[in-house]
Amino acid sequence: MTSATRRQPPDVRRSMLLEAARSVIADRGLHATTVRDVAAAGGVAVGTVTYHFSGIAEVLAGVLELEMQSYSDPIWARAAQAASGRDGLASLLDGLLAPDDRAHEHWKLWLDFWTLAAHQPRYAEWQSRVYRQLHELVERLLTRGVEDGSLTVDDPAETAVELVALLDGLVVQAYLPGSRLDPARARAVIRRHLQRYASS
Repeated sequence: MTSATRRQPPDVRRSMLLEAARSVIADRGLHATTVRDVAAAGGVAVGTVTYHFSGIAEVLAGVLELEMQSYSDPIWARAAQAASGRDGLASLLDGLLAPDDRAHEHWKLWLDFWTLAAHQPRYAEWQSRVYRQLHELVERLLTRGVEDGSLTVDDPAETAVELVALLDGLVVQAYLPGSRLDPARARAVIRRHLQRYASS
């Protein structure tokens, strides 16, 4: 462990470990990453990692919480501030289906977390909260689009669920290595779907 790491308060040290773990898990995948790998990436002893986390699953959960703050939250905020409901939805979907390396890393982490949440209720509950928040944002943007005349939607709540489900399916295909569907095509697909709700 470096002297700089030792001097940090526990919450700062935990955040530093999560930052180190993020790059390792994004590169290798959750099931190929060990606590020892996280310790090595963070320049600390294995005991330091196990002091802060019960295991690699909790490390990934912590990484995803940071991902929501650093990656998703700014995209959601820009969507909420767009000029119209339709512009907000386009901004949200374009941001989440970005073609850059950062987006690829983000979604690889989420793909790992989906598997984890499918088997562990404590993580499924957190993931469900994130989905509820995303559904609520999309519903607000749809409702706003109806009010500002940029969208025509009969049931914003139901349409929000459908849009997020389509987004998930596109994410799974677009960010898997070797997929026939890349992020640019995925973005075009969901934009064509969104066009169905555009006011003429």
